[in-house]
Amino acid sequence: MDYKKCTCDQCGTIFIVKYCSRIMKIGRGIKRHLLVCPGCKAEFTSYYTNTEIRKQQNKIRKLYNAIRMTRNKSLLDQHYKKMDSIRADLERDMNQLRIEVEGTP
Repeated sequence: MDYKKCTCDQCGTIFIVKYCSRIMKIGRGIKRHLLVCPGCKAEFTSYYTNTEIRKQQNKIRKLYNAIRMTRNKSLLDQHYKKMDSIRADLERDMNQLRIEVEGTP
């Protein structure tokens, strides 16, 4: 698996991001996913989710499982095409939610 490296804006610590360190409920079904610096414990917002976004993420998880089990080339192509479509919608929805919550584009 390819993990991303992150540099803390506060202390300059470089750390590997494997998953969000913390999740906070902020109301109306919205959750804020945070990264926490292991050096200075500063918190940074990774992304926000709502019920619809979590449903889309679950669909992608299910498609990954289906892809692992599929040996048929045309079915694999269909799964990947569907996943790309869901990812595009997911990215749009997550960006829109961030704007709604933070109030900045």
